[in-house]
Amino acid sequence: MDRDREIIATNASLEDAAQMAQFLAPVPNADSLQALLLQRKVVSTRTYDDEEMIARFVRSDGKMVACYTVKDVTIDEGEMIAAQCELLDAWNLESFSRAVHIALDPEF
Repeated sequence: MDRDREIIATNASLEDAAQMAQFLAPVPNADSLQALLLQRKVVSTRTYDDEEMIARFVRSDGKMVACYTVKDVTIDEGEMIAAQCELLDAWNLESFSRAVHIALDPEF
């Protein structure tokens, strides 16, 4: 069954404190993510909020960071999305959206 998925993309420069504060504000346990990002290394990680049923996929090249948030997914669906993300050559909203649909909508 094909369903529209709400995907929110946010990004920030690791050098811009205001952008980073806004970027991290909605993320649970943001302190640990911030510490990881401030190492200025390539990072690919994800989080899942059980209460809100929100999966977040974070990618950084050490200069910029992006977060792709998918709402109303189970933890198992988040894992299926993560598996598709492993196959991405480029991380952008279009390729991430395609990975979500491939993972969750078999007829896509």
